[in-house]
Amino acid sequence: MAASQKLPPEFRKLSTDALPERDRLAVWREVYGRLMFNMEIDPIGDDPFRAEVALRSLPGAGISMGSRSPADFTITRALLATASDNIVLAIVLKGRARASQLGRDQSVAQGGAILMTTCDVGTHTLLDQGQHLTVQLPRKALAQFVPDLGSRLMRPFSPDSQALRLMIAYARAAMQLDASSSHDLQRHVAVHLRDVIAFIAGMQEHEIDAQGGGSIRAVRLRAIKMAIESQLGLRELSAETLAVAQQISPDYVRKLLREEGTSFSEYVLTRRLARAHAMLTDPLRAGQHIASIAFEVGFNDLSYFNRTFRRRYRRSPSELRDVLPPAS
Repeated sequence: MAASQKLPPEFRKLSTDALPERDRLAVWREVYGRLMFNMEIDPIGDDPFRAEVALRSLPGAGISMGSRSPADFTITRALLATASDNIVLAIVLKGRARASQLGRDQSVAQGGAILMTTCDVGTHTLLDQGQHLTVQLPRKALAQFVPDLGSRLMRPFSPDSQALRLMIAYARAAMQLDASSSHDLQRHVAVHLRDVIAFIAGMQEHEIDAQGGGSIRAVRLRAIKMAIESQLGLRELSAETLAVAQQISPDYVRKLLREEGTSFSEYVLTRRLARAHAMLTDPLRAGQHIASIAFEVGFNDLSYFNRTFRRRYRRSPSELRDVLPPAS
C-alpha cells in the first residue's frame, strides 16, 4: 500500500494501486480494516478489489475521503473489545450505501449520510464503485451538544440537507489544510466539525452557541477561507467558482467576507501577497525567479504583482530578497 513520504504525519494517502492485485484485499483488510479502523472487510462480487483514501487527523476529530470497490465494512462482536467510543458521520459522495446497526437497517442515497458508532456491532456497505467521506469524533465531545444523541443514530440524512452540504464543503476544505497549519487552527477546525455534526443532527444554531460551540456562520466563513487558501494559485478563482463548490450563492460568499470588513477580491489579494511573501523569504526558494512565484500564487501580471506587493510591504519583491541574510 503506497503512502506518500512527503506528507505530514497528520495527513496520509493510501491506495491499493501500488500493490500486486493478488495482495490488495489482504493488505487493505489488515492495515486499513483491522489496524486503523477495527473492522472486517468483505468484498461484494468477483471484480478485483480496489480502494484509495486520504486521511486527515486533527486534535479530537478525523476525516477520511476516498473510493472503493463494493464491500461490507463490519464491526463484529469479536472486535468490540478493542473498539473506541466514537461517532461516525458516514456520507455517500457517489453511489449508494446501506447501513445496519442498533437493530436498524437503512439505505443511504447518493449525497446522503448516516450517523453510526464505532462501539456497536454494525455494517456499512458502499455499493457500486462508490465514493465516501467520513468524519469521526469522540462520543463525549458530541453528546454535550446533542443531549438525545442516541435517538439521532441510524437515521438517514437527506442529500437536500443544507447542513450536510455545509459539512461536505467544510470537510473538503479541511482536507486541504497546509502542512504548516498551527495546532490552534487544527483544533478550531475540529470544533467546527463537531458543531456541524450537531447541526446536521437537528440542533438549532442558537442551541449550539448556548452550549459553548462556535457559530455555524463562523464555520461557513472558515470553509470559504480554507477553500480560498487551497485555490490561491488558480487564476480563475472567483466568488462564482467558489460558490459552486460550497453549494451556496456567490452573493452569500461576498456577504460573509464583507461582514469581516473586506471584499472577496481584497481578501484573495491579501492572501496571495502573504503567500508570495512567505515564499520569497523561504531559503529553500532562494533560487526561484520572482515571476515564477508570482504566477504560482495566482497573479498573471508581474507589474501588478510588484506594485501591490510594494504597497503592502513597503518594498518590492526584489528589495525584500536583497535585505534577507544569506542562506547558511
